[in-house]
This record gives sequence, structure tokens and C-alpha cells, in this order.
Amino acid sequence: VGGGIVGASIAHYLAKLGAKPLIIEQCGVACHSSGKGAGFLALNWNDRSPVGALARRSFQLHQELADEFGAEQIGYRRLNCISC
Repeated sequence: VGGGIVGASIAHYLAKLGAKPLIIEQCGVACHSSGKGAGFLALNWNDRSPVGALARRSFQLHQELADEFGAEQIGYRRLNCISC
């Protein structure tokens, strides 16, 4: 699989299932778009949209990954925001 966020995620979960995935990337893991995004994710900004449940699950998943790998190790920090 590739070394962007999708490929790395697939490799991670396949490895948790016992597979031995191989990441192949031309220049380095997260060296293109996946490594450049700010990664901002809001808990409830999509609640009234068709992707609301997906957005909430994604928010939970980010916290689970921070717990698994260590928030400081992966640069995860949760912030409280106010929406108007």
C-alpha cells in the first residue's frame, strides 16, 4: 500500500489483524498531501449533514489512535472550539 494517510491506515489495521503489509512510497511516508494537511477535525460541525456520523466516528478514531501511539509521539492535541 502507499505511504499516505489512507495507505498507512490500511497497513496499520491489517497489521493489527496479523497481516504483514508492505508500504511502498516513492519518496517517503506522508511526504506529499497527507503530510501537509493541518489535520483539524471538529466533533459536531457536520451533525446535520449526511456525513455527520462518519465525522463523529473519525473524531473518536483520532482519539483512539492518540491513546494507542501516545498523543505527544504523533503530535495529537485536542482543542476546545466555539462555533458561531
